[in-house]
Amino acid sequence: MLSGSCNCQAVKFRVTGDIKRIVNCHCNLCRKMNGAAFSTYVAVLKADFKLITGELSFFDVTENARKHFCGKCGTPIFNSNPKYAGLNILHLGSLDSLDSLKPEVNIYDESKVGWLDSLPALLTFEKSMV
Repeated sequence: MLSGSCNCQAVKFRVTGDIKRIVNCHCNLCRKMNGAAFSTYVAVLKADFKLITGELSFFDVTENARKHFCGKCGTPIFNSNPKYAGLNILHLGSLDSLDSLKPEVNIYDESKVGWLDSLPALLTFEKSMV
């Protein structure tokens, strides 16, 4: 069972069923919508998603993309898409435990930013340098 929350802890949720897929999405929409080089999502059945505390706000990004988030702190919780009716597409970062979750596939790879392949060669620090 997975559990998750927003940054301010107002929203908490649980997933009672199995993960359907974990993907890295490199499309321009996800990059713009989430302010990141790519987004990692955990697809679960909508029926298996249980909101425990709090309320979610939403924004219709396009006719096929609705972003659900905490209205207090803005943490993205999941996306929904009528093309994938029955699924909640959770933002990986909203989950409380990430160590056992590993993406299975990259999608929209033609949009991937070129420097991602060089990440393993970058200097790495345990904490901020500042």
